Amino acid sequence: MRNKCKFGHRRGQTRKSLADIRFEIKTVQIKEEAVCLDPEVDEHINWFQQEYVKTEKDWREIDKRMSQTLEIRRKLIGGRTPLKDILKMFPFLQCPYQLFREFQLLTRTDICKKTRHILESYSENILASLSLVDNPIYIALQEKMKQHTDEDMLKHMKMTATCLLLPDVFGEDSSLFVIVNDKVQVSTPVLEVKNPFNMDVCEFSLYLEKERLTKVDDCITALAALIASFHVFGIECPRRLSQTLNFLETLIFDVPSPYSPSMKEKEKEVGFQHPVT
Repeated sequence: MRNKCKFGHRRGQTRKSLADIRFEIKTVQIKEEAVCLDPEVDEHINWFQQEYVKTEKDWREIDKRMSQTLEIRRKLIGGRTPLKDILKMFPFLQCPYQLFREFQLLTRTDICKKTRHILESYSENILASLSLVDNPIYIALQEKMKQHTDEDMLKHMKMTATCLLLPDVFGEDSSLFVIVNDKVQVSTPVLEVKNPFNMDVCEFSLYLEKERLTKVDDCITALAALIASFHVFGIECPRRLSQTLNFLETLIFDVPSPYSPSMKEKEKEVGFQHPVT
């Protein structure tokens, strides 16, 4: 644009200033951001709303229609359409399966499989790397582990503890990551966990804007839902949680991302190795 204004233009055309060109570009951008829903999209939205309240749902048709409306949905989310409006139009994003499917459509990554691998591979090292003598979650874990001998049960407890304590590895604000047996106070995606080490009554829920989005069965699905929600709903990572999420996403996407020296030290403590590219 600068060269065009400085060195000339095609014959027969009036020279435009750089300010005029910038105004035209800004106008085009504004027009592109305005999203209009055509009758076909309206029909899909009406169908979603009716199907969502049914007891028996046609999941094959839901998958098909969610794929067909992916482009308009991304435009709406990219255009900062309020979350409550997105969920009203596409209520199945409140279902873990569709949340994970949307993430896979966007990233070609199986978030649940990756999350399971992270927790299974790093739980022992992460728990060993922390100074947790006075930490109430770690104390509760130790007490519960004394009551069980089943290896699968103990493994599940350790993965749950890792999920709850991961921000502490990086010295970050765990209240932005998970709330244990308390009320959710933050608007960004966060997990609510009740009775984490009691396998009979434990509960895992994902909250957005202080409202429950979905309830899941275990810590693996809960952590996967938390990570997916940032991508699916286009939510910026809280600054006080950036290293924790960077660590997780590096493992999920198998690509290195920028790290501070302190974070590299923490990676060594938990036995993390960058993928070879």
